[in-house]
Amino acid sequence: MSTVLVIGGTGLIGRAVAAEAVRRGHAVRSLSRRVPASGAAEYVEGVDYRECDLYKSKPGEIDAHLDGVDAVIDCVNGVSHVAQAVFRVSAAQLTDAAMRANISRAVVVSDVGCDQSDFAYYEAKTDQEGVYLDSRIPTTVVRFTVLYEQMLEHVTTAARYRIIPTSSRARLQPIDVADIAPLIVDAIDDEGEDTIRSYGGPEIGTVREFTQQWLQYTGRSALLLPVPLITAIGRYLRSGVNLAPNSRAGTITWQQWLAQSGTPPQASASCAGDPHAPRTA
Repeated sequence: MSTVLVIGGTGLIGRAVAAEAVRRGHAVRSLSRRVPASGAAEYVEGVDYRECDLYKSKPGEIDAHLDGVDAVIDCVNGVSHVAQAVFRVSAAQLTDAAMRANISRAVVVSDVGCDQSDFAYYEAKTDQEGVYLDSRIPTTVVRFTVLYEQMLEHVTTAARYRIIPTSSRARLQPIDVADIAPLIVDAIDDEGEDTIRSYGGPEIGTVREFTQQWLQYTGRSALLLPVPLITAIGRYLRSGVNLAPNSRAGTITWQQWLAQSGTPPQASASCAGDPHAPRTA
């Protein structure tokens, strides 16, 4: 078994990866800005949690956390401008320290098609990948499509105002974080040259179709407002580079995930008379 350092081990993906690595018998360390309290949602039993702000860390600070580590899994994520800066800064610091520590493999968690978008977040992810791939550390980049949790956040936030931006031209291939975590942990055993792998979920549908399924499942109603795909993120979705149709992973569909996640099911009251009720046609 290996000693694995998970960067960002308290985030959505990071804690799923940490839990999977522990389940396989690896010794797991987590590096994040804060150490979670025992029993917190971010806490995984058996993980050695360590506190470190990668954006402000001092030279040599990361070296101590890498002592005795065999593989690094970088799950750092975030959508703010600061988070995007951390992608670049932390990747440089980690690769420098990893070379001194003779790390056998680095695994970088990223996004499908990020290198084909001019959206700021994806440009930052591409830069993060590049730092690792340009280093002397053998690297595997694991790219995945949108997560169910991200889709749920979008629709629930927009539904508060009973208007949900949507599109019949933008397609998604959502995936369960529980399905991507094993694939990420598998990558620490890779050998040889750098490689990039992309994975998507079991089904592909339009943003409108997935939104309608959520509305029908929850019994809620909202106006589905078509939006033009003219922004950077819109062009990314319109082009289809966000999909991995030939690399489908997992079996859990959107509707199955909703049922398993504790999302409230359809209310008993019928919304058939609501003029904003979603149409299935």
